[in-house]
Amino acid sequence: MITLAQRSPPLPRILDTCLPLWLTIAACGGSASHSEVGPTDDGGATGQDGSGGSSGGAASSSGASSSGASSGGGSAGGAPSTCIVGSQGCLCDTTGACAPGLTCTPQSAPEPSLCCSGSNCAHSGGGVGSTCGPVATSASCTPGITIPAATGGNDSCGYVGTSFVESTTLCSINAVGGGSQPAVIQVFYNDEHALTLGCATSTDPVSPLTTNPGSATYPQTGDPACVDAVGRPMRPVLYITDTTADPTCTAGDLQKGGQPYEPVAVFGTWKSATEGAGNVGTPATMDPTANKWDLGSSADPPPAAATTMGMPMGMPMGMPMAMSCGEGYSAELRFEVGLVAGHSYRFQAIVHDGDQNKGGDSGEGCAVFCAGSGNSCPEGVSTCTGTESGAQCPEGTFCKQGCCVPPTGTPSSPLPDGSLPIP
Repeated sequence: MITLAQRSPPLPRILDTCLPLWLTIAACGGSASHSEVGPTDDGGATGQDGSGGSSGGAASSSGASSSGASSGGGSAGGAPSTCIVGSQGCLCDTTGACAPGLTCTPQSAPEPSLCCSGSNCAHSGGGVGSTCGPVATSASCTPGITIPAATGGNDSCGYVGTSFVESTTLCSINAVGGGSQPAVIQVFYNDEHALTLGCATSTDPVSPLTTNPGSATYPQTGDPACVDAVGRPMRPVLYITDTTADPTCTAGDLQKGGQPYEPVAVFGTWKSATEGAGNVGTPATMDPTANKWDLGSSADPPPAAATTMGMPMGMPMGMPMAMSCGEGYSAELRFEVGLVAGHSYRFQAIVHDGDQNKGGDSGEGCAVFCAGSGNSCPEGVSTCTGTESGAQCPEGTFCKQGCCVPPTGTPSSPLPDGSLPIP
């Protein structure tokens, strides 16, 4: 994405009109359009600053830290502020690429490479997320990622569990990076129906599933105005809140009018929906062939707890185990954003299976992440270099994309990097 209003190329988009968010510029004000707001139950802390939900304080946002040292620029060698990875002036993505028309260009050390249009590396995109107040100069957070407990009748986002009837589809959220590296957020989906990637129209297509399992980078996700019968997005999206100043802040959530961001990559299986009157999506009549947990060779390793039918992260305690993460259709959604090192962020992921039989079969799940820290492997999984199959991994596991994971079948021939594939 080169400008906020541009619809192509398909980068993670800020879908509501918003001024650029950088250093001394405040976050965009006002609430999202009605079709993006969805339910407004009060199951969690609001953390509002009275500025309209998606706006930060007058002098601060998630990307407008009052701290020069912790904002990631200069000698820190990080992104100058929050930004959309792959857009002009922001970090190159983890493959070393940028949006079409932009080039990943090295900067003077220790600054990271940026996406540039020719020799122009000036920022031209939007900021990421919302906040409830200014961040202190000595901003810091506890390293790693935490999944809030789904307790009582509330899900892992703190909202009433019945407000999202398919939160069982969200099996895990993982994150790594931040600061000088893109923050990569991995969202794993599993259901008895394939993920809905969006509502296809003549002007806003949805990336087709050409192989099964498939993959798409900077996928097209259809019309951003398309919602289900109760106003939730039909496409997968991520909402972000900087919680460094206020751990209870939820200003960037869907329920608070936050800005949605789209994935830079999708793996596994998916389908599209069509759009009817009132921008309401109609699910596809047929799912593709079930892929189970075969996400393809380019995907990240799914969390072990998900593939062994562990409890989905969005399920409140005490609710019947009607579904698990052992259903037939799976997908990984990979989001990449530039986050300020040392800041704490709340992620809210929302996915949809396309059904409308329960008033919109949408699911949500949340996680809290300390930018500039973390591990790309699921919790409890050892890391490895991938240069020798199994040599650095516990017995019975194999090295796949830097993580020691158990095989799901008989190991086959080593991959070019020496690791063994997971059948």
